[in-house]
Amino acid sequence: MKKILLTFDLEDFINFTSLKVYVRVLNLLRKYDFKALFFITGHMAEKLANFPRILELLEPHEIGYHSSSHSVRPTIFEYTDVESYEKAYLTSMERETAHINPLTGKVEGDGGIDFLRSLFPNKRIASFRAPGFCWSPPHLEALKKLGIELDFSALVSSRPVNYKGITFYPYPITLDGFVYYRRLSLMLKGETTVLASHPSFFVNSKPWDFAYHKTNPTRLVEATPRSRAEKESLFLDFGLLLKQVKLLERIGFAEVTPQVSRSTDYLSITKKSVQKCYERSMSWPKQFFRYEPKFLRLHFLHYFKAVS
Repeated sequence: MKKILLTFDLEDFINFTSLKVYVRVLNLLRKYDFKALFFITGHMAEKLANFPRILELLEPHEIGYHSSSHSVRPTIFEYTDVESYEKAYLTSMERETAHINPLTGKVEGDGGIDFLRSLFPNKRIASFRAPGFCWSPPHLEALKKLGIELDFSALVSSRPVNYKGITFYPYPITLDGFVYYRRLSLMLKGETTVLASHPSFFVNSKPWDFAYHKTNPTRLVEATPRSRAEKESLFLDFGLLLKQVKLLERIGFAEVTPQVSRSTDYLSITKKSVQKCYERSMSWPKQFFRYEPKFLRLHFLHYFKAVS
């Protein structure tokens, strides 16, 4: 039986409308009796601490980590883009356990993954998805030291595989902006399919982090909301998707589960596939931040040093 993982990224700590949509999404999941995996940033965790109703709705689900600050500059791809692999690793250790000032990008006390774990003390938070699926090897090795065992960012395999103590899950099918429910069964080709969604997409007419694409803003700027008709149309599509997934589950075609575990299958990779993985990882910073990396490709080659 095929396995479907429903995953969601909770990252928009600026727009209040996103908090409302989180509640709506969580209620829809409860309606269809689905459990999902929610990747939450440090900034979002700090905000959710003031909304006990959302925390209550999240309790039945699995929780993953989505970085300390997502798009605040310097981002992961910037502060790890240094010649020294060790320096990139140590900087990642510092920033992923800290509160990052959303306007200056500076470390200001404790936060990050430590705060997320304090918010969900009964959860095993061992999964990670990088913002924009843009991951960096020294950063991931730092997260491994902090208890992360499963990655949902890298394009390395069509099935869960292990490499250097990290299990890499298949690259996700992103649902934002696409009516997938009409052909969902055709997309479930591997044994495990990861579906990814950003709930803030339902309510914001442009990315919530648009103000960070050039540099850190001087104030937190809200995104223009979608029209009521747009919102309802997107929710209709999302509801139809969940209905289709439920049908696949009922007929025994697929199992919907948030349960993830370490794989015993070892990753086999070549220099060509490392290059493909690197290029896909860098597409987000290049497209939205106009950033051209200097040393990150070398870090990928260093991390996958056993390739032939």
